[in-house]
Amino acid sequence: MTQHEETLEFRYTGNNSTLKLNTKLITPGDASSAHNFEHYYNDIFTRLPYNTQRAYISDYNEFAIFCRQSGMQGFTNDFAHNETCIKQYVDELCRSPLAYRTIKRRLSALSKFLGVAKLPNPIIRSAYLRDFIRLSLIENRKYRLSHKQAVPLTIEMLEQINNAIIPDSLLELRDIAIINLMFDALLRADELVRVCVDHISARNNTLLVISSKSDQSGQGQYRFVSSSTISMIQEYINEANLDPKTKMPRELTDLRGLHKGILFRRLTNHKTALLPFDENIPRHMANVLNYSSVYRIWQRIALRAGITDNITPHSGRVGGAVSLAEDGASLPELQLAGGWQSPEMPGHYTKQANVKRGGMAKLSAKRKR
Repeated sequence: MTQHEETLEFRYTGNNSTLKLNTKLITPGDASSAHNFEHYYNDIFTRLPYNTQRAYISDYNEFAIFCRQSGMQGFTNDFAHNETCIKQYVDELCRSPLAYRTIKRRLSALSKFLGVAKLPNPIIRSAYLRDFIRLSLIENRKYRLSHKQAVPLTIEMLEQINNAIIPDSLLELRDIAIINLMFDALLRADELVRVCVDHISARNNTLLVISSKSDQSGQGQYRFVSSSTISMIQEYINEANLDPKTKMPRELTDLRGLHKGILFRRLTNHKTALLPFDENIPRHMANVLNYSSVYRIWQRIALRAGITDNITPHSGRVGGAVSLAEDGASLPELQLAGGWQSPEMPGHYTKQANVKRGGMAKLSAKRKR
């Protein structure tokens, strides 16, 4: 670890990437706290999962940006100062569009930082601050839940899409395969864009998800993929591996082919071929999808299928969970389907489904209301 003017630089040997921590978190000149953090980095931090490392650094740096923009000093040995600093940060977070869980995670990261640096930690020691954070987050959660959530893509809506769109181009073959795969495997957008050709097993009807928010060990999770979705993916691969000009199969060395690597990629302007991709060539990394491109795919498919609901990339995950719950799936089955480590979110979908099977729902059906 090497120290620069405003950052501590960490090199993660697993993928040779660099993470930088903004030292504005610590008052300049506080050598003891910086030494404590460096000691933790050498003995502990490098052994944490890379996703955890990245999340900690990102959360630390976001707080440093807040301090700089608000003209506040970083953490010090003054308990009252740290309490005021965090209180103002909580106010700022609760005014932002960040999700409830994201705010909780950021505060947890700051508490960890204070503990590592051996600085006064009001998040733990201040009853006033603990209650302030708790009440602020409760109000924030109520506010967020009152806003429009992701519209679930139910199994009925998925069938409407598949019946309305008969793919006649590489673009539509790719897009239809994406929608169906995200529903089957309850994928987040950031999981979808990392799917590789060899992660899908037609024999076992499975998808190996190697990068997930809930998979901190990095061992991967298996999700189910229907035979119809696998057929759509194979049709997309077959079309991608045909040269649109000669109608001949592409050579294995052709970087526009789809023989290995990232499965879903960007297309040429004519939408008839994939852009070249080689993970060893940095500029080619721009030829894979990101959240914005996945979002546009969902909007385009909804328009083509005549769906007026505002479905988004998260609609497949939510809709898959809701459809499973409505079909009577147990909580463990839901957790397995979506790769959730905690039963909290799948439990939410189960409660939502139970409403449709409750007494008022039965009465309304009986009276044909």
